[in-house]
Amino acid sequence: MKQPMSKKKVVKLVIFLVIALALLAGLIYLMVTDQSYGSPDKLGIANNSFGGRLWIGLLVALLGMGTVFIMLIILILFVNILRYLMESIKKMSENKAEKKVTKLPAPETVLQIEGDTEEEVVAAITAAIAAYYETQEPVYMSNLKFRVRSIKEI
Repeated sequence: MKQPMSKKKVVKLVIFLVIALALLAGLIYLMVTDQSYGSPDKLGIANNSFGGRLWIGLLVALLGMGTVFIMLIILILFVNILRYLMESIKKMSENKAEKKVTKLPAPETVLQIEGDTEEEVVAAITAAIAAYYETQEPVYMSNLKFRVRSIKEI
């Protein structure tokens, strides 16, 4: 059975359709209306010799490529600035997490020995709990609170 589309997908589809319809309407408008841009040779390029036209073409090409390279350099700088900001935000959040972890007191361990439990077993269980506690992520460790109340043999 086909699953219904999520709200996100529906919103994306609607936005895509609106943009597509707007582009189609603009294209139809341009095809229907008269386009009067004046003389096609306002700069008098047609009156120049072949060398003059070639020179103007080279200047236009250089201007276009220069514009593209300048915009690429600006884009690279913008991406590097964003990367630097994201890294600094990540470091700040890690520092906050470390501060939270260092401010937490050590978990309380209260052992109640019942019966003939050997000290080695108690030490092994406590070491296992401590090893598990140390392997957790710092954020998870702040939520991890436990207390050993008793150890019973199963």
